[in-house]
Amino acid sequence: MSSLLLVPCDDLQAAQALVRGNMAEDYQRHGLSWDEEGFTQRWPGQEWRWLMVAGRRCGLLAWEVLDARLYLRELQVMADERGQGLGSLALARVEQEAMAQGCTAVRLKVLSGSRAAALYRRCGYQQVQEASTPWGQVWGLEKEMPSKI
Repeated sequence: MSSLLLVPCDDLQAAQALVRGNMAEDYQRHGLSWDEEGFTQRWPGQEWRWLMVAGRRCGLLAWEVLDARLYLRELQVMADERGQGLGSLALARVEQEAMAQGCTAVRLKVLSGSRAAALYRRCGYQQVQEASTPWGQVWGLEKEMPSKI
């Protein structure tokens, strides 16, 4: 696979379309509705990056740093790009960003039954929270970052 580049994303509509499309099945399974207003409101407070390989968009990342933790808000890989290791590569880049900013951990949330849950666990993320929806669980996962020596 060619090198993965993270390129700033300033296209709210394209980002929202990708996230909404990728999450549709999980949202339906959990009885959740898409919150366009919420997505738009949180947009300016997060760092958004396209995942680019060989000049094409392959996915999207969004994060914010709060209280010495990097909170991964979105990791989306386009459907036709899955199964090539992009999710693992993107997570590694997020972890590099967390360490560069002096963060102690990376945290994220994932819906039970999501394709992404297995990826996060394979990459060393541990469950630290759990909340219920009418049709499943939302798991809070965390991975501690190595201390700087």
